[in-house]
Amino acid sequence: MGDCRGTGAHEHINGCGHDSGSIQHLFDNNKKWREEIVQRDPTFFERTSQAQHPRYLWIGCSDSRVPAEEITGLNPGEAFVHRNVANLVVSNDINTLSVVQFAVEKIKVKDI
Repeated sequence: MGDCRGTGAHEHINGCGHDSGSIQHLFDNNKKWREEIVQRDPTFFERTSQAQHPRYLWIGCSDSRVPAEEITGLNPGEAFVHRNVANLVVSNDINTLSVVQFAVEKIKVKDI
């Protein structure tokens, strides 16, 4: 099989070389991701296991082609992310309102 790697932080999970009938590749990719993170930053998981303090609440589209961290250039922990269809904030959507309330009141995001 040729090299079918993409670009970006998740280049090894672009759907190449896995059985489309199985989700095992998700677990394999998670293991690879974890190993890569530990190799680059041995304290990453210890640091991120503490309380989160992201600066941003990102309300974005659920579209699988637009992952928040990749399109903004942020690292894990820098944005509290809520995704929904069409990145809408509607006054009667309890889920979105809960996310906004939690982000503002509990984790004290600075920007939405």
